[in-house]
Amino acid sequence: MQQTDEQRLIARVLDGHTEDYGYFLERYGQEVMRLVSRLVPQQQDAEELVQDVFVRAYDRLETFGGRSSFSTWICRIAYTTAVSWLRKQRIKYLSIEDNLHLTDTKVDEALDDETRIDELRRAIAQLKPDEQTLITLFYYDNRPLADIAYILDIETGTIATRLHRIRRKLYLLMKHGSKS
Repeated sequence: MQQTDEQRLIARVLDGHTEDYGYFLERYGQEVMRLVSRLVPQQQDAEELVQDVFVRAYDRLETFGGRSSFSTWICRIAYTTAVSWLRKQRIKYLSIEDNLHLTDTKVDEALDDETRIDELRRAIAQLKPDEQTLITLFYYDNRPLADIAYILDIETGTIATRLHRIRRKLYLLMKHGSKS
């Protein structure tokens, strides 16, 4: 279904055909679950948050203006919902100073080693939620920078800088293990 078809479907839902909202649950449920699960690793919590996301999206459906795809719009809701939940949980995340002298080549060599995939996953789990989301959207979901900027509510130019810093942070986490 194309974006214009989805906009017509949204109009139908807003006109009282609430059963048509099921299309969005079916179409985007897994995508939203993937995003939320990367931020909230406990399955039960993630499932509840996904339900909250779709309820919030339904409640705010009239605010969807079509400036982005529905997928991008609902992922933004999912991101803000998950981050808000994490803040309430007061989970501590490892923070690394940004003034360390690492070259991109050194970072790339460490991250290209296939035997370190599990180590990389553990390091990603230690990142802050916004950093995990940026990694997920860019590397796992291959989202365009414009979509990522919209979802995270940051400037497109900021994304490359943050990705660079996160890659350095991952390198340090992998090099020094899970020391905090």
